[in-house]
Amino acid sequence: MGRFTADQLDRYEHYRRSGFPKTQMRRLVQNVAGCSISVPMSIVMSGLAKMFVGDVIETARIIMSEQQEEGPIRPRHLRQAYRRLKLEGKLPVRSRPSLFR
Repeated sequence: MGRFTADQLDRYEHYRRSGFPKTQMRRLVQNVAGCSISVPMSIVMSGLAKMFVGDVIETARIIMSEQQEEGPIRPRHLRQAYRRLKLEGKLPVRSRPSLFR
């Protein structure tokens, strides 16, 4: 952290203070899984979602620096970051094939 620029330190502080609402995350996971989950499981899922978003944002910033762009992250940077993470194998793979593909 001692080598962070002021902009990086500001982003890191925002990342540390951010989070997903536990009740909404619990409701989302229950809808997807089809069964009830405990409060600790919703906390774990919130943490995993935060890590995923952090990885996508960090990769998008790297893509922006490679393209020598500054300013806010645009949707195309997020799409490129998602594709790059997928190609690098850093995203989970669907265990079941899709029904209609």
